[in-house]
Amino acid sequence: MSGIIEASSALRKRKHLKRGINFTLMVVGQSGNGRSTFINTLCGQQVVDVSTTVMLPTDNSVEIPVQLREETVELEDEEGVKIQLNIIDTPGFGDSIDNTPCFELIADYVRHQYDEILLEESRVRRNPRFKDGRIHACLYMISPTGHGLKEMDVEFIRQLGTLVNIIPVVCKADSLTVDEVKLNKKLIMEDIDRFNLPIYNFPFDEEDISEEDYETNMYLRSLLPFSIIGSNDVFDSGDGTLIRGRKYPWGIIDVEDSSVSDFVVLRNALLISHLNDLKEFTHEILYERYRTDALSGDSTAALPRTNPETSQVSSPIVSSQNSKTPVDHSGEPSSAPQDTYLAREEQIRLEEERLKAFEDRVHQELLLKRKELLEREKELREIEERLEKEAKLKIEDDNDIFHETTQ
Repeated sequence: MSGIIEASSALRKRKHLKRGINFTLMVVGQSGNGRSTFINTLCGQQVVDVSTTVMLPTDNSVEIPVQLREETVELEDEEGVKIQLNIIDTPGFGDSIDNTPCFELIADYVRHQYDEILLEESRVRRNPRFKDGRIHACLYMISPTGHGLKEMDVEFIRQLGTLVNIIPVVCKADSLTVDEVKLNKKLIMEDIDRFNLPIYNFPFDEEDISEEDYETNMYLRSLLPFSIIGSNDVFDSGDGTLIRGRKYPWGIIDVEDSSVSDFVVLRNALLISHLNDLKEFTHEILYERYRTDALSGDSTAALPRTNPETSQVSSPIVSSQNSKTPVDHSGEPSSAPQDTYLAREEQIRLEEERLKAFEDRVHQELLLKRKELLEREKELREIEERLEKEAKLKIEDDNDIFHETTQ
């Protein structure tokens, strides 16, 4: 019997290795924070063309629309496990005077992925090839100003922290001394605690965790926010081995050197040690919370927050799902059950309007991209015609010269 169990386990493992693991990561940060460079460093290859990510406003505009750009990379670890890493890049984020539309667009995208799952779950026949597009982790890149979080940082984490696992990251740590890195981390965490901002604090159940996992999670908590260095270049270290690093007049910094950067620790947490934890927390906590609010039609309820010390979900609103008598927010029995039905209908209507607005924005972006492509194609046609004319004129000139020399 044990042999059969072992054989079944081996078969499941082979299928798992063949199928691979899907993991979706969103990277959010202002232009110039090294967002694209970090993506390339994480994947160990050129995924994002850095030269095309810098967006500047036109002469007549003060707004730079944020874009959501998806890249898919297949990675493989030392044990042969394949990871299909879906990366959502956010060029244009935070580069406008009013960045409220940035928050709304990203929040709508995250909610839209939850709505897709909710819709699929309600189908009589589910699509076996349905793709789960939920964001499992969001790296929020913070500029090391020495003054903690900016107002925009606080507002983004406050709005998105209840929808997605936000992991704060201090970018461009190579521009700071060791003491400056420590100071920036300290000030940022103080602001997170002061404003009670919901971040992914590597939660765990103290009653059901091994000593090794406990030490790992506490170590990761102590590093928050992670300070990272990224690079698009690879250098020879001198002994024949290649390192990914940044070159300066005084030497080369290895981005994978744990003494100067938390990059390796962050990469291992995302893609190895906490990959499943992030996926489970997204499904069991964040999505279930969203699903409960959506189905209950409670649009005005404050979203519950996660206590990082106890990993328990607490909400200031008492749920009335198990009560036989409808209860309103004041705690009094509702005298009109029809009100609850109308409230749910209104919630559905508002949800449809929000999704329609999101689809309209995506449609407008597609039209803009299509217009740009048509303009590029027109430019290419003009260049081809010009080259053909130049080539034709050159042939005619060569023929004239040939006839003159032969006469």
